[in-house]
Amino acid sequence: MNDRRTFLKIAIAGIVAFFVFVWNKLTLNHIEATQQNTSVVPLNKNKEVTFADRFIIVNQNNSTTVFSAHCTHLGCKIDKYEGDRLVCPCHGSEYNLQGEVMKGPAYKNLNVIPSQISDDGKNIIIGA
Repeated sequence: MNDRRTFLKIAIAGIVAFFVFVWNKLTLNHIEATQQNTSVVPLNKNKEVTFADRFIIVNQNNSTTVFSAHCTHLGCKIDKYEGDRLVCPCHGSEYNLQGEVMKGPAYKNLNVIPSQISDDGKNIIIGA
């Protein structure tokens, strides 16, 4: 009797893990597919963090980095900056300004999006 219960617990845990894995892959693949377009966003060098549609623009140490605004846990849109952390509103994952996970449930760092500053310095071309 005890062996059956153990087997059922392991089987159920395996099935749940499989579905979470598949959901995560489908969500992240959808996010990556939607980020293939080039966007032009006004650049405000005076703000340390700017949220622009599906991007997070971080200005620090005379450098600008663009991250995907989608949490690597389940793809929720990150739209909060508290203290020195980017915070996902869905499950509370936190990232530092280098896009590194500081608090889970996310375990992957934010995706860096290729970008370049326009010649006049007023815009940032994302996905370039």
